[in-house]
Amino acid sequence: MEGKMDNFQTWFLRHGGFFGEHVELAYRPLRGLHLRVSPESNLKPTSCVVSCPHALSLSSLDARADPDPFTNQFGHDAAGDPSPLSSLNLLRYFLVEQYQLGPGSFWWPYIHTLPHPSADYPFDTPMYYDDHDQKWLQGTSLAHSTTLIDRTWRDEHAQGLRRLRHGNYDRYPWEIYKWAATVIASRSFPASALMSSHRCNRTSEQDGSPVLLPGLDLLNHSPAAKVTWQWTGEACNILSDHELSAGTEVFNNYAPKSNEELIMGYGFSLFRNSSDHCNLALGAMAMARIKDVPASPPTQHGPQGVEPSTAKADQVINSPRSVTGVGWVRLIHNGTDQQENKAGYLFSPGFLGQASIAFSNAREHGRGFSSTDTTLFAGSATRNRLHTACAIAMMLQKHYVDLTASNVHLPKWPHNQRQFHAARYRRGQLHILRAVTGCIVASLRCLAGLDPSWPRDKRLLRLEHILKVGPKEFLVDFRAVLHIGFGTRNAEKIRQRMLLDSAFTLWLCGLCFWTSSDSLSDRVALPKRTSDWITSVQRNYGDESEIGQRWASIPASEEGRLLAESCYYIIKAAVAKNPQSIYSDPKADVGRLLWCLRVIREETFMCPDLEGRAGDETDEIMLFLD
Repeated sequence: MEGKMDNFQTWFLRHGGFFGEHVELAYRPLRGLHLRVSPESNLKPTSCVVSCPHALSLSSLDARADPDPFTNQFGHDAAGDPSPLSSLNLLRYFLVEQYQLGPGSFWWPYIHTLPHPSADYPFDTPMYYDDHDQKWLQGTSLAHSTTLIDRTWRDEHAQGLRRLRHGNYDRYPWEIYKWAATVIASRSFPASALMSSHRCNRTSEQDGSPVLLPGLDLLNHSPAAKVTWQWTGEACNILSDHELSAGTEVFNNYAPKSNEELIMGYGFSLFRNSSDHCNLALGAMAMARIKDVPASPPTQHGPQGVEPSTAKADQVINSPRSVTGVGWVRLIHNGTDQQENKAGYLFSPGFLGQASIAFSNAREHGRGFSSTDTTLFAGSATRNRLHTACAIAMMLQKHYVDLTASNVHLPKWPHNQRQFHAARYRRGQLHILRAVTGCIVASLRCLAGLDPSWPRDKRLLRLEHILKVGPKEFLVDFRAVLHIGFGTRNAEKIRQRMLLDSAFTLWLCGLCFWTSSDSLSDRVALPKRTSDWITSVQRNYGDESEIGQRWASIPASEEGRLLAESCYYIIKAAVAKNPQSIYSDPKADVGRLLWCLRVIREETFMCPDLEGRAGDETDEIMLFLD
């Protein structure tokens, strides 16, 4: 490596490159070729660390440079694909060409210092993981991302091969192409690095094609590093913003990145990475729901009091054509396992807004999260917000269970550097999933009255609440119906037998009979929030008193109709035993029960277990009266 370092430094300095007065090249196997402060003196603040002239940069502009542009190697796609070769793909092929030229390439002294493509493991990124390394990624989003990138790179490699004019395929094999793609992904800078250069043009600026800057890419990453970038018409410079001690490594700051991003891009992770996060993706059913919901119509007077940029973001988030269904969640601070439920968390901007659209019902479009919301319980509670919180908690729980289950296939300890970083990333994912889920469940427990230190939100109803809250006469008849139909009126047993839909449907049916106009005068009134909610659902789903038999002819799923019919026969059995029951109303028919079932399924939402029980059968449905 020493000879390569000397050759690179000679080439770099000869063509206008610059290392700071007290900065020197250094090499360590685990750190690679890097820059450090010389042992003789400290590096003062605002000192220039390294400067790369634009003439040494390597980008797609060089592939297009006269007099013999490399682009002449490519013609029309042999398979008839009309799409042009992207600037990024062109740069990869150009880097392969420069590697194949060897010492004949102008950039060879630089390329020769890069990891060799024929090495066993030239990089520690997942694209170079073997089967044993891949096990440490099982069940993670990084495993999925690696598969997608491998497929994309192979497709782009094949696209370039089909365009080669002279069919010189052996000169651009997959392994060297993958090497070039990895070099560019891990060491390049955005096209803005050349914006002030005379070499830059509008095309390269707009397509975001990356650029390699020899010398500047020698700085490894540290989130604590404070540096300043300077762009001039002739060079790109990095200055240190603080004093560095003699003999210490000089770092760059790649901006906040999660361990998944660091491993995928550079092959390493950080201990207690404050920017670490867990990637999230809404399922296919949620995405289909988002696409089915139309964009919110504009208000009569426009978005009053909203900044233009925010208003535009809200319009985009509500557009079915713009949603992605992906995001992330991260901890605000990394606590210990004992403090996880007290840790704060943030979701990526836009994710909660998309999720709330997916979990909205027909009456509440626009009452969920906005595109700028990043926390679940900061605003006032609504049905949609609670539904979104519960759905996300259950999604995180499932991810945690699946990731934990795949641990059984792992060795006890990682055996190499790649596995070490993958194991750290994996532990971080489990920690985030466990902590955020714990936070959400703790908040839901407070709202449901399961935390003695917090008052229950009486708008939130679990099965236990509908069995106990209301006029005594109504509760007696309702419990009797449950006992006759289910053989029990115990909430836990009803939940275990997965009869929650039926129980809530029978409850709503009884409430409608209780509040009917011809019998209201001689009955105790329902709590105001309950009666207001009944009025609201009748307004939004059609007044059940006017439904009559027409609902019986409306198409419904076979499962829904069977459930409504079973509730109807339960009511008939209860009325036969007690003709004075509120359920003896002659309007009790299958059509009305289908209406009640529809309301319950629109208004209730699945909630994760809040009492520490195990198994899927412990999940329940909840109702929020808003």
